Amino acid sequence: MAYLSLYRRLRPLAFDQLTGQGHVTRTLSHALSRGQLAHAYLFCGPRGTGKTTTAKILARAVNCHHYPAPEPCGECPPCRNIAAGVSLDVIEMDAASNRGIDEIRELRERTRYASGESRYKVYIIDEAHMLTNEACNAFLKTLEEPPPGVIFILATTDPSRLPSTIVSRCQRFDFHLLTVEQIGEKLRQVIEDEGWRAEDEAVRLMARLAEGSLRDALGILEQCSAYDDEMLTAEHVRSLTGVTRVETIGALIEALAAGDLEAGLQTLQEIIYSGRDLTMLLRDLIFFFSRLLLGGTPGRLQLEESYYGFEDLLKQYRGRFHRAYLLELIELLHGLSGEMRYAHYPQFTLEVAYIRMMRLLHREELPAAAAVESPVTPQKSGSPKKAAAPAAIAAQKPAAPSRSAAKGAAAAEPPSEQPAAPRQSARQKEAAVPPTGAAPSHDGPAGSPEPPPADTAADADWWEQLLREVKARKKVVYRHLNAAQGHKLEGNRLLLIYQSGDFAGERIMETNHRRLLEESCREIFDRHLQIRVRYVESEPQSALEGDTHTVPPPAPRESSGGGPSGKKGERSYRFEEAERLFPGEVFEVQ
Repeated sequence: MAYLSLYRRLRPLAFDQLTGQGHVTRTLSHALSRGQLAHAYLFCGPRGTGKTTTAKILARAVNCHHYPAPEPCGECPPCRNIAAGVSLDVIEMDAASNRGIDEIRELRERTRYASGESRYKVYIIDEAHMLTNEACNAFLKTLEEPPPGVIFILATTDPSRLPSTIVSRCQRFDFHLLTVEQIGEKLRQVIEDEGWRAEDEAVRLMARLAEGSLRDALGILEQCSAYDDEMLTAEHVRSLTGVTRVETIGALIEALAAGDLEAGLQTLQEIIYSGRDLTMLLRDLIFFFSRLLLGGTPGRLQLEESYYGFEDLLKQYRGRFHRAYLLELIELLHGLSGEMRYAHYPQFTLEVAYIRMMRLLHREELPAAAAVESPVTPQKSGSPKKAAAPAAIAAQKPAAPSRSAAKGAAAAEPPSEQPAAPRQSARQKEAAVPPTGAAPSHDGPAGSPEPPPADTAADADWWEQLLREVKARKKVVYRHLNAAQGHKLEGNRLLLIYQSGDFAGERIMETNHRRLLEESCREIFDRHLQIRVRYVESEPQSALEGDTHTVPPPAPRESSGGGPSGKKGERSYRFEEAERLFPGEVFEVQ
């Protein structure tokens, strides 16, 4: 006989052999012993939890010569034939490849014929959620009132994709993920029966990697058993599955706690180039930081930590990370797991994320000059406190003096060792534009720096936080918002300035995009802001001198719900966009 996989050889043949599904087996056993059979069953649950196995046991039990009985005997001809897979009265269908209305029509025709040697004809439809809507509708009447002697058993991993009309016609049983203890106990029993030897740590590691699926656990055990004939060790399991050692994760966390970026990146390089699974590394890091939030919780969580092997590491680092930073780290890592799924170079994405984690934990330790020159604000994925109104932020940041005032101060006072005022980028200075021709007021002594308005000092902060907030929600809206040539707060109104012909202004005012932007503004400012768009004929030009940023005067048009509308005698923005994309000479044809 050809070699059979371990999980196929060890497939349970009775309800009492199933692991971790006592609520299902108890109900079915009582129904069988009373002869209370339903015409349709729906088995739902994750992979490897025993749905198809339970369906086969149920098919044997209803056709057993000792029925009604809580278990199949396993000795009569129907039990043996069904277990061997040669019975003509138990039909297994894969709905993923037989999902159309033609296959369901053929199934309806076959149900009209009586069973051969068995009491019932049992149809086991696996992955039932793959049936099309038309096939489900065609199946409804047969499922509701099947011919006598026909039982349907539907198995699915995603019951939410099944129509409610199908679910309501079945008795539904939900299969649960197995715990690490249940899988570990089953693996020890299998190792003993097969005559193998394995370290206790290796068994715990395999049970954790199975993620609640006993079939996955048996597959890992079978693969690792071929690695070494003498003893199955935890290092063998790590080599085959790509799990990172707890000691290596500890070195990575220690470098993070100490602020040693060089050591952390070196450890990360060793993990990457040793072939470790980066997804599993992220999962371990999320588990570690989330358990640090709980403190020394006794009982069930402590037992779970022992199976992960992090109990000593958790004791070492409890209390070393602030709770607010832990929340940010967990959210950052959670978002990273989605980014790495589609990244072309996951290792670079992971390195950048590690640098962000380092900056998050040690941003208050930046030198004063560096902190002024390059202010660091936390990502949306967990900032410890939101930005207040611009005036409140301005009260916490030093105001940058204007150029004219700075010259007067330099002439009146001797040089000092105070750090230089931060240079602002053009985008950061756009909302801080004083009206053209406005004379600066001097309330203080001559030569003293003139403090700018509160909105000017805080503009870089709230705008960057708004960009991050929008980017975290939807990157498409972020690109349209970032394309704005200028921005300004006017009371309860946020004014965005776009160049005439820029489609981003029209897209940002679409209903869904505008609503998302308003929600982001409410998150930042704790108040509702109305979004307005203004178009200018040419790009705003920065002044060569001073901290001003002016918008040229040519006839701006303001919009609150769409893009620019061309008037008679004016070129439309589509023509200007085409002219900009395809440079050349324009001819007027009469």
